[in-house]
Amino acid sequence: MRKILLSVLMLCGFGVAMAQTPATGQAAAPSIMVIPSDNWCASQGFLTEVSLNGVTHYQPEYRKALVSSSELKMAISTVNRLMSKQGFNLVDLEATLKNIEAENAENAVTMSSQGAMINESPREQLARVARADLIFEITWDVNKMGPYSSVQWTLRALDSYSLKEVASAGSTSAKSAGVEMSVLLEESIASNMPSFLDLLRNYFVQLKTLGREISLEFRVWDNAGFNFESDFEDDELGYVIKQWVKRNAVGGTTTPSQASPNVIKYTNIRIPNVDEEGYQISASDWVHKLSRKLKKSPTIGGVTEYGKGLGTIILILGAK
Repeated sequence: MRKILLSVLMLCGFGVAMAQTPATGQAAAPSIMVIPSDNWCASQGFLTEVSLNGVTHYQPEYRKALVSSSELKMAISTVNRLMSKQGFNLVDLEATLKNIEAENAENAVTMSSQGAMINESPREQLARVARADLIFEITWDVNKMGPYSSVQWTLRALDSYSLKEVASAGSTSAKSAGVEMSVLLEESIASNMPSFLDLLRNYFVQLKTLGREISLEFRVWDNAGFNFESDFEDDELGYVIKQWVKRNAVGGTTTPSQASPNVIKYTNIRIPNVDEEGYQISASDWVHKLSRKLKKSPTIGGVTEYGKGLGTIILILGAK
């Protein structure tokens, strides 16, 4: 994995926090992956409705969209070209989707009573496999008025861990006759680039100071024979877990969003962006020491880990 240590550099006169490799000290730009928005996928017929346990979900068909829409490839290439000029590293969507297809073919899906709860969405899987620092989501519409055309667009930058929006920009290009969509899109995005980069700079400064935002959840199997109120070492199991989170989370986050004898759930907690050696870490990497400690305990009997994207980890305690 790429070694990084966030530091603040300037790109083309605008602040964007850069990644830095501990071994060399050389600056390396953050990586991005550009995808079409759900809104665009729905308008073009590339959004599928799926029902899981009575709950309706909408899944974008990225692979089908890339095969079917030359306009999509053009839009992604346009954004990639602009961001590459700003020094960003690019993660290719099509190559990532092929890696996901290979992963799905090789790995059998783990089924359990928690199966529906831990279902990983296409976007979460994309983030996990691509491991880009940011996901850029593009939406656009071509407006035609006689011989003239314009492009209305929106570009959103999403944190690859929380999938929350950290920067956005949008506008409508000038009307032109006989000009390709990609040219209109590129010119319009370029004119809005300064404010967009400024938002990204603020995000990376916050990331360096506050750390990554993740979700962390602990559960016990139905047949575990214990719960979070049971004795563990010198205290209750739930208290030991909460103390570990308190000591290791950035800012000492201590209050779970949900706590019961069988569930402890943290949302919006912050973890360091890198470990002691300067390597970027995921939610799974961060909680590894606690997971290993629990696995070694004869009281617990085992820990099953489920990751959703880069920023959500679910630990189910006890033997299945």
